[in-house]
Amino acid sequence: MNSPPTPHPPSRTAGRWFGALGLTVVAAGLAVVIVVGVRATLLYEGRVAVRDDAREANLRVARLVARVVGDDIATCALGLNMLGAAGRGDPGVQLSNCRARFGQPASAQARTDAQAVVVAETGQVVYEALPSTSCLDLPFVQRIVDARRQGGSDTLSISTSPALCPQSAGRGLLITHSIRRDDGAFAGVGIVTIDARYFSRLFAGLAPGTRGVVSLLRGDGTALVKSTAAGISVASDVPASASMGASTSAVASGESAATSGADGEFLYVRQPVPGLPMLIEIRAPRSEIYVRWRERALWVGGLTAALGAACLILVVLLRKQRQRRHAAELELQRLASTDPLTGLANRRTLDEAYDREWRRSIRERVPLSLLFIDVDHFKTFNDRYGHPAGDDALVAVSHAIGESIRRPGDFAGRYGGEEFMVVLPNTESRGARDVAERVRTAVSSAAIVHEGTPHGHITVSIGVASTGGLPAGKPEVLLQAADEALYAAKSGGRNRVCIHVSAGGEPCPLI
Repeated sequence: MNSPPTPHPPSRTAGRWFGALGLTVVAAGLAVVIVVGVRATLLYEGRVAVRDDAREANLRVARLVARVVGDDIATCALGLNMLGAAGRGDPGVQLSNCRARFGQPASAQARTDAQAVVVAETGQVVYEALPSTSCLDLPFVQRIVDARRQGGSDTLSISTSPALCPQSAGRGLLITHSIRRDDGAFAGVGIVTIDARYFSRLFAGLAPGTRGVVSLLRGDGTALVKSTAAGISVASDVPASASMGASTSAVASGESAATSGADGEFLYVRQPVPGLPMLIEIRAPRSEIYVRWRERALWVGGLTAALGAACLILVVLLRKQRQRRHAAELELQRLASTDPLTGLANRRTLDEAYDREWRRSIRERVPLSLLFIDVDHFKTFNDRYGHPAGDDALVAVSHAIGESIRRPGDFAGRYGGEEFMVVLPNTESRGARDVAERVRTAVSSAAIVHEGTPHGHITVSIGVASTGGLPAGKPEVLLQAADEALYAAKSGGRNRVCIHVSAGGEPCPLI
């Protein structure tokens, strides 16, 4: 059965609705993407800023520590250098200053952070800055003398070792320098040890976080002293370095910062100790560097995700609301254009369709045909069987009409009461007659009992009119012709099709 037209075709209306909905969804999705992108960018920039701030803070600490270590150790290094060149001052005074930089003992038995001796090639101590001469580890000192004699180098060297007086100090930093006579012969060794307590005091509280590390490195990268939250540690048995003068140039300037490849979770900075082939390194655990940023990222990310989810939920709800509204509008359009009993087009929609097809017929000069259909003896049917049965009969007749109309452009509607009208665009009288006969036969075949008629069932009379042969005029001309043909069919005995004939022909040939 053909459905009545709506003021806007459903496909066009649906396209307009869903097009607007699609734009809304795309706009909402784009807004969510933009918000998430901006938030992600800000979080990333915040992460970079946290990393840079941590690196800069650690670099400032490293510079300060390197300057202090450089000044203190340089005092000892100066005294040892003076031992290697005659006429450059009193080495004893310089070594005393070195010892003073690291703390003077309160008594002869007191522990001190720096110990110094000058030992002749024979092993005789010619100068000492010790808590007590008796505490000196002479075998250890003799091994140093032998090593320097065999090495032949006059430059300062640095390593780790026990203190000269192991009873009064622990392991620490060992700095040595060879002493030569005027003829270049080996004359002895100047030795200074700096205890780990010095570094413990200096590095106290500087290790970042709970897993951070502050280290004193040799120029070649060898770790000498490490300080963590757990305490200080001195590397064991680090051999003497190569020429301090040769290695100084490699670390005399510049600084580096990167993620540790070995540890994988540390950001480290390095700062050279001025004038010495040593580095101060500070390692900060990345997990602790970013802990506050991570908390903020979780909070901001969660809020952004919640806002995005809320936006998407609103879009879904809006989509459902629009779908319901669209369905309601389509239903209202259907109800406004459909006869509620038969499901065919109502009179208003039927008039609009006929007027539209009439104008198209005139414009395109194509034929247009009308069928006026009337249920025979319907008043008698209502009187005999009641109005509910009459309604059922009209529904059955409308179904028969709808099933008999096969082309998409054909249009059927309830004209009023028991009368129906069919609009057949681009159809001449012969084709209209065939359609009318199909309708009449379909209604008769439905066999709706009506004992008040000669046939014993409901029948219809149909009047057919076509624009062919009619004078041009208003649309009422074709309506009048179809109505006259229907009147002729009813007057001729009902249950028949009557075609309107133009002037000069038979009034109504019976089919």
